[in-house]
Amino acid sequence: MLAGIAATSVLVLGLSGCNVRFSPYAAVVNGSEISQTQLRDALSAIAANAGYKCAIEASGTTHIAGVGQGTYNAAFSAQVLSILIQDKVVRQAAARRQLVEPSNLHAIALAQLDTSTAPPSTCPGSGASIVAAFAPSYRDVIVKFQEDEDALAASLAGVSLTASSLSAYAATHENLMSLACVSVIEVAAQATAASLRSQLLHGASFAAEAKAHSTDSTTAAGGGALGCIPDAEFTAPLNADIAGLKVGQVSAPIAFSTSWLLLLVTKRQPETYLQQATSLVASEQAKLNVLFPHLIKSAKVQVDPQYGKWDTTTSPARVNANPGPPAAVVPNPGANG
Repeated sequence: MLAGIAATSVLVLGLSGCNVRFSPYAAVVNGSEISQTQLRDALSAIAANAGYKCAIEASGTTHIAGVGQGTYNAAFSAQVLSILIQDKVVRQAAARRQLVEPSNLHAIALAQLDTSTAPPSTCPGSGASIVAAFAPSYRDVIVKFQEDEDALAASLAGVSLTASSLSAYAATHENLMSLACVSVIEVAAQATAASLRSQLLHGASFAAEAKAHSTDSTTAAGGGALGCIPDAEFTAPLNADIAGLKVGQVSAPIAFSTSWLLLLVTKRQPETYLQQATSLVASEQAKLNVLFPHLIKSAKVQVDPQYGKWDTTTSPARVNANPGPPAAVVPNPGANG
């Protein structure tokens, strides 16, 4: 969740050169402070990450810098503060529920962030390089945010993310948490797919038919073998089709893009711990998407007025930047520009 939000958020109003005294906090969340130092550290980490800045600017929807030297866009400051508030609320929720977050969850959260922060082709690097380029203190914040969200998602299924708990859950949810080893034949016409399926049902070799007839240049030479993949990772509606197939069963012809497919599950095998955790979190994402804004809106939040106002009419609730901060507070009244 964080990375998806952070891809369109970050950076704060620079206050260098301003002699006005402010409160020591940026926000207070259910009695727990987010200090201005924490906010400044996050903004500094973001500003120094060239790959991430490129990805933000490439979107064309968010301004980072303010008009005056040493300032940042005020709307941007409100967005990053919103992220830190969300992080605080989710962390508090995980603590109240006494959710277990084993050490190997770190690798899962990091992999999720690497995927979700992947930059557009016009920017250098990868999601992994962008995450690695953040200052350690900020990287720890976003990884922990992801870990807390994953633990919350698992709790919605009544499961913890320990290896033993996941293994027990996987034993009763085989279709959800197993690897499907799948082969495919791709053809241009439904009639061709139906004819081939008839031959397969009468004993023809799937691999031989794939080599002879499949138009999928990636898999045809290997007899149609796609590999062993979690059902959930297949593109819809193929994920549901594959989940419904028994081992050795050839699917009916499936329309996919401009082609027709025949699918065969050759075997199913247990997922690794990393795959089990990822599959479980993905399966609970819809529920988490309902819980997350409820948690945020229900929190008691006080925001330092220099950064804006807390708005619970949006989903999720967020900080709205001041429309035109007075010059007495902000070094450049055009910083919202």
